[in-house]
Amino acid sequence: MLRAFLVMMFVLCTLCGLYLLAFAPEFFMPARDGLSGRQFGPLAARVLGAALAVIVVLATIFLRHQYAEVRRHPTQVVQIIYFVLILLAIGLINLSLNLAEPVPEPPVQSVPTTP
Repeated sequence: MLRAFLVMMFVLCTLCGLYLLAFAPEFFMPARDGLSGRQFGPLAARVLGAALAVIVVLATIFLRHQYAEVRRHPTQVVQIIYFVLILLAIGLINLSLNLAEPVPEPPVQSVPTTP
């Protein structure tokens, strides 16, 4: 079950990261309160895609060490690289959220009903 979840998250991060990097669509991400959110422009979308790409690299390193035939602890160099990549992913996510403009939620267009 855990392997299926890991593979699903790996594939989703890969596909979404590549999509955001390649096409850089503008999109709205609502906040938890439902009254506001953030409008991601092309630059913020690409930065978020880069963060997802870094997460894919982190997952690859983890899976390579976790499911190796002979399970060994990663070397200190690999641990430092992993830590730096985690900091990079967190920094890119933070940067993309700061680049996205906080806006009120756009009005929902209701479909007119005919009596």
